[in-house]
Amino acid sequence: MVTAGAYLLVRISPLLEYSSTALILILCVGSLTALFAALMALTQNDIKKIIAYSTMSQLGYTFIACGISQYDLAIFHIVNHGFFV
Repeated sequence: MVTAGAYLLVRISPLLEYSSTALILILCVGSLTALFAALMALTQNDIKKIIAYSTMSQLGYTFIACGISQYDLAIFHIVNHGFFV
């Protein structure tokens, strides 16, 4: 369920390619999410919270990949993160 939003972006990718504004917005949201979650993970002491913020940061990277129209890279990153967490 965590990756449902990224999967939705990949599924509607043909529609996203018609709007550069939407892609820029997805790129900005992904960048802010990756940065904020990584910084929050650095301040935590509980391992469960660290893993949760790490996963949130990785989803930010997935959104960045969708924002630059690299949908295959986004799916690869989701699967790769799933294997290593």
